[in-house]
Parts: sequence; structure tokens; C-alpha cells
Amino acid sequence: MTDDRQLAEALRQKDEKAFSIFVTRFQPMVARVIFKITGDMNDTNDLTQDVFLTVWEQVEDFRGEAALTTWVYQLATNKALNHLKWEKRRQFFSLSYWGSDTKNTSLPKSLNDAPGRLIREDDSNAITAALDQLPGQQKAAFVLSKSEGLSNPEIATILGLSVSAVESLNFRAKQNLTRLLKTYYQSKTT
Repeated sequence: MTDDRQLAEALRQKDEKAFSIFVTRFQPMVARVIFKITGDMNDTNDLTQDVFLTVWEQVEDFRGEAALTTWVYQLATNKALNHLKWEKRRQFFSLSYWGSDTKNTSLPKSLNDAPGRLIREDDSNAITAALDQLPGQQKAAFVLSKSEGLSNPEIATILGLSVSAVESLNFRAKQNLTRLLKTYYQSKTT
């Protein structure tokens, strides 16, 4: 059952074997995207489960106008962005916002096997910290582009934006990351 239409149709019929195939096929991608947007493994696990629960309950909403992969990216990205908005509000009104940061940012080995992971840990931490400072849609567009390798038209479909809006988000994300990381890298050269 490799064809997206067949898989979607089997999911509409509430075929549990199809759902198992679906989860096996899409779980690494969903978890990777959510982790890179939220930066928290506990949230990633919860939100990944939410994505698959949403697929099971709302597969009828998949009309097949876009690829199944695009729909899943859209669900994962929206869950992560909505979580960031909720978390920002919760932290603002929480006393822990003014205290220590308890965010779990460790990436398990299963998600850390991507090519190009030769960046030293301190560089990786600085980049993660800079990414965490980006506004949600900039971060999502940047992650989908640079980490997932999606094209601007694909990202536009996922985020529900125009291609030019995605280009602008990526441009601003690069500018912000350059600004945020400039001090860090200048301190390393002195």
C-alpha cells in the first residue's frame, strides 16, 4: 500500500493495518518537524501523537488535492505553531517564566542521524537558541526549507501562504539568524 490515494482511502475505511503503515511511514518526519519547531522532546512526543490522532479522526478532510505528505506536513506544522503560541501565553502568565528554564532540548539519536550533524555541540546550542527566538512562521518556513528540503511552493501550501510570503519569511529568518548569531561567532574568533 504505497500509493497515497490507496492509503488515504484505507484510512477513511478505518483500516488499522493502513493506519499502522501510515504511522510507520510518517512518524519520523512528523517528529522531526515538530521537534525542530518546538525544541522540546516531551512536547514533540505529545504533538506527534496528536497529529496521528487527528489523521485518524479527520482523514475525511484529506481531499487529495495535494500530496498526502503535504497534508501531514501541514498538520504537524500547525500543531507545532499552535503549541508555540499557547506555550508563549502560558509562560507569560506563569511564575516559572520568571524563574529557571526547564525546556528539554535534547534530541534523541533516532532524530539526530541526519547528514550534516558535524556541528559542534556549542555551535548547535547557539543555533538552536537563535532559532527559538524567531517568530513562529519564520521558524516553520526556515525549518521546512532548510531542514526538510521543501520548495517554497510546497511550504506555501503547508502554511497556507503565497510563495512570495514564504520567500519573505525565509529571507527575514536568515537576516534574524545572522543578527542573532553574529555576536556568538565573533566571540569565537577573538
